[in-house]
Amino acid sequence: MAERADSSPRWIVRRAAKAAVAGALTALGIHHAVRLVRRRQAGGPRVLILSYHRVTPDFTRSAAESLPSLLTSAATLRRQLEHVARTHEVVSLATARRLLAEPAQPGRRGRRPDVVAVTFDDGYADNAEHALPVLSRLRVPATVFVPTGYIGTDRRLPHDRLYGSLGELFGRGIPLERAGVAAPLQTLLSACAEPGPAATLDRLIARLPHQHLVALADALDQALGRSERELPNGTRLLSWDQVRVLHAAGVDVGGHTVNHAVLANLPLSEARREVRGCAERIEAEVGERPRHFAFPNGYYTPAVQRMVADAGFEAGVTIEDEENRHGRTAYGLKRKVLWENTTLGPIGWSAFVATCNLGGVFSTLGLSRPVPGVRPDPLPDPEADPVAQGDAGSAGPDIRAAG
Repeated sequence: MAERADSSPRWIVRRAAKAAVAGALTALGIHHAVRLVRRRQAGGPRVLILSYHRVTPDFTRSAAESLPSLLTSAATLRRQLEHVARTHEVVSLATARRLLAEPAQPGRRGRRPDVVAVTFDDGYADNAEHALPVLSRLRVPATVFVPTGYIGTDRRLPHDRLYGSLGELFGRGIPLERAGVAAPLQTLLSACAEPGPAATLDRLIARLPHQHLVALADALDQALGRSERELPNGTRLLSWDQVRVLHAAGVDVGGHTVNHAVLANLPLSEARREVRGCAERIEAEVGERPRHFAFPNGYYTPAVQRMVADAGFEAGVTIEDEENRHGRTAYGLKRKVLWENTTLGPIGWSAFVATCNLGGVFSTLGLSRPVPGVRPDPLPDPEADPVAQGDAGSAGPDIRAAG
């Protein structure tokens, strides 16, 4: 996550340049050529899966106190969905998954339209408060992925806690190397230090196991004299009553582990508990077994994909911004992460930037690059049960064919 959510002159100039490039590319019709190329790569109609996190009435106010790259204003959410609906058929994630299960037909020019599915990660309370009214008004189906251990509690997710503490350290001018936490955690924090809180958080999440992230969040809270319950109100997660309201409104409820743990950084036995525990809790609370799973932070391994299939999920989604290809595994579906700045010009909404970002023009031309989520399987856990140890090398269920 780049530190890029401000309205400083430097960023306004950069966004103006981006909008100018997008305008020129759109005027040349590059987006139409990209669409044809991408359909050929996909082997059929393009399936675009969008990933959102928080939806807020006021982006500027929320960005001043929370992680900006997770935020989309309700007004921008509406405009982004209206924009993409002009060129795509809006469908449920289940429909998108079934379409991708069809074999690739690279040489065939079908008339079927490209489709788009909408998802929300992390289960923030504002998904019910501010996103649902937009979805209902536009009649857009959606999937909300929830970390069950946090739903219905006043606890906050580790990334929100860490971002709050890191932001306070940077705001006070305290070097991360002198954050005041115990030596082992201080060493880990110092090794992941970057010029800003968001970039530092990125490195921490990518490198540290879940228990170390939680321990570091606890230690920073203690050093700074703060509590996770003092974080901004917008970082609250859904209650189970709100989850049931979403489900009753037709929103698909998917799994996002128990503790929002990066599964690729866990022993396989712990990863299995995160996946199965999540599925069981959703079924108990909602009355329906979840069909779709989102890998926290987009990181996964082949063994993790197999255990998601073993738990009864019909698909797993990443946050790799790449083209979904027909006939590939359903346990590695690609998504494009959207937030307020995804469609932002110099000072406001830009239809040209929206066209190039949502249409994949920038990535096709190499102006942006996806972050890969796949990682190698971890070494066997010596304390794991024999079944868990077999995950890394066993064939398990067939995850090659979608559906």
